[in-house]
Amino acid sequence: MLFVDTFTVPAGTTAASPVERELPVAHGIIHLAEVVFLDGPENEVHVTLSRGLHQFAPSHPDGSIVGNAEAVPASLFEPIEEPPYFIIIRAWSPDADYAHEITVRINMLLREELIPDRPEAGILQRIGKL
Repeated sequence: MLFVDTFTVPAGTTAASPVERELPVAHGIIHLAEVVFLDGPENEVHVTLSRGLHQFAPSHPDGSIVGNAEAVPASLFEPIEEPPYFIIIRAWSPDADYAHEITVRINMLLREELIPDRPEAGILQRIGKL
């Protein structure tokens, strides 16, 4: 499942008052996220991905994703198996002179697609899944 949001971050947007977007997703596990920066922001637009208060990309809470003319990928294992089914995108650009367009792509799979049942799994593991 692929979920995408494209939005504009105005020049001078502060970290204290970022652009916030709720991206609806589905029940499953985020295994890949990409933040796409067109040519121009020169690492001055910062982006984070969160679920509630839990920031999952980047993993370190004081960090942010930046870039220029590139898609910045993040390999993840972020389960979203209970509502609400959305992630929060925050973006800011305090030092930018111009507004910049950012695209966020979220790739999700169901748990059983990422971790398929193995025939050699023990009886207790199979019973536990029931």
